[in-house]
Amino acid sequence: MIRFITAWFAVCSCSGIVTAQERTASILDPHYGEVLFHFYQQDEFTALTHLLAARQTGRVTRHADEAELLLGGLYLEYGQTDQATEIFDRLLAETTDPILHDRAWFFIGKARYQRGLYTEADSAFARVSGNLPASLQAEHHMLQAQSLMAQLRFTAAARLLDVEQSDQDWLAYSRFNLGVALARLGRHVEATVQLNRVGQIKSNDPELEALRDKANLALGFSHLQARQGEQARDSLERVRLNGPYANKALLGVGWAEVLQENYRGALTPWLALSERDLLDSAVQESLLAIPYAFSRIGANGSAAEHYISAMADFDHEMAGLNAALERVRSGRMIPALLSQDGQGMGRWNWQLNELPNSDDARYLYFLVANNQFQDGLRSYRDLVALREHLSEWREKLAAFEHMIETRMLGYGERLPAIEQQLAAVDAVVLREHRDDLVTTLDMIEASRNISGLADNTEADQWSRLIALETSLAWESDQAAGARDKQRILKGTLLWKFDRDYKYRLWQQRRAVAEIDRALIVTGGLEDRTQFVRMNMPLRLEDYHVQIIALKPRLDAMQVQINAVLMRQEGKLQSVVAQELEAQKQRLASYRVQARFALATIYDQATVVSASGSKVTP
Repeated sequence: MIRFITAWFAVCSCSGIVTAQERTASILDPHYGEVLFHFYQQDEFTALTHLLAARQTGRVTRHADEAELLLGGLYLEYGQTDQATEIFDRLLAETTDPILHDRAWFFIGKARYQRGLYTEADSAFARVSGNLPASLQAEHHMLQAQSLMAQLRFTAAARLLDVEQSDQDWLAYSRFNLGVALARLGRHVEATVQLNRVGQIKSNDPELEALRDKANLALGFSHLQARQGEQARDSLERVRLNGPYANKALLGVGWAEVLQENYRGALTPWLALSERDLLDSAVQESLLAIPYAFSRIGANGSAAEHYISAMADFDHEMAGLNAALERVRSGRMIPALLSQDGQGMGRWNWQLNELPNSDDARYLYFLVANNQFQDGLRSYRDLVALREHLSEWREKLAAFEHMIETRMLGYGERLPAIEQQLAAVDAVVLREHRDDLVTTLDMIEASRNISGLADNTEADQWSRLIALETSLAWESDQAAGARDKQRILKGTLLWKFDRDYKYRLWQQRRAVAEIDRALIVTGGLEDRTQFVRMNMPLRLEDYHVQIIALKPRLDAMQVQINAVLMRQEGKLQSVVAQELEAQKQRLASYRVQARFALATIYDQATVVSASGSKVTP
């Protein structure tokens, strides 16, 4: 049976939400800067939660529009299309910035596209006037084409994709999806044009190489449906032998040879394919195709041997599938899938890229390509991350409680000492002393009392010299020498006072200014101490009440998450079990086909033997 699988390429990136210009612009709100730090570190969940907290407390007011745009993009990145659309609608109503308008319309269209509202998405995409950054412009072009294809408007999608684009990666994925869709509708000529373009891409990029292989595979099977064997072989031979689509390509090459009745040529790719992992449906089909080719060239003996070998291989694999089913039902397989995956909330386009190194990996290799399974596993992974997140917050709350107790203890220990120190300082008396000092300085400056600024030693010397003049013996003849010395010393001091007067006056004024500043600081300390005395216990108690209130909420959320997690795990186990059962049924069906084909060969051999003809070995 030929199957076409439409590629789903959806890279949800917020790189265009904040432009390079905004990255280098000044950040006026520190909390918004913190959000951008986490965002550029690709820690989107932390950026989202911190942005919500900063927004609720009014700490991103100077970046309101940018913050809203970023919040809407983050919501969209986690698949919350309703919340994202609400934000973008509000932005369109409140801002006239054409750049914000274009981005808002783009993200509205993207949200509608994700919800399957393709007509509404087209309407939003049409409102984008060309102010998008290059990365978003390429995605906008691709989503427009995807939306048109979802409405079966393939001609319009093809016309849109024929426009030259700067980002050829997006264009390649769009053309592939268009080609597959056209092939499904039976429009093989148009499908061939699109798939040929993708199938001949020159690139060393691993993703584009895989897409090229997938396009050639789809093109080859499209030719097989049209019974064009040579064209099918040419397309399928372009698929890499070590790529993820090599098995189906080898199977298709064999059938292309069969269409040309070259059964010996068909054996070459089928025999090579039979050596690969039997869980691949193409390998399973090759085990039946090989004896079919042998029978067509008359080698019934070889055909019988391969049918017998195929049945043994099918039996062995069914036994392994039974063991894997037992591990699934015991609840061991699903948690093991995420054992090598990093913790954290997954974005809407998260996928499991690597399987654990275990016996079950080969059974699940083909399951991870199932969209239903990937969606379920993404939800399961997010629930596990939320459970761990809540557990971390319970530990944080315990740490916060300890911090509050420590703050209360420190408050109780330090406050008495601070109050005692403040009580030892009488600010009123200090201000009175300061005022007296200023009054004295003003009087000295007004009368230019040069001796009024003398230091203690100089003042003592000056007062003693003046006191000599009032002595009873001062005017006697015996004191004549002393009077001369006194006049010299007095003159020296007066000269010194006069020389240093302005400098000393400036020093005193500066000291008064320092006293003023000290008094202001003292007053502030008193005010702050009073504020802390009145408010700190209330604030700490308020924090304590909030923490106490959060505990039951966390417990309730944890219980709810555990219940949902169990249900989700059960659903995933059901999906895995169904897939493994389907593999078993397919193997059983192939085994029945092999058994009947072998019986037919034996019947033919018996008839030939009875008629006396030579049996082909």
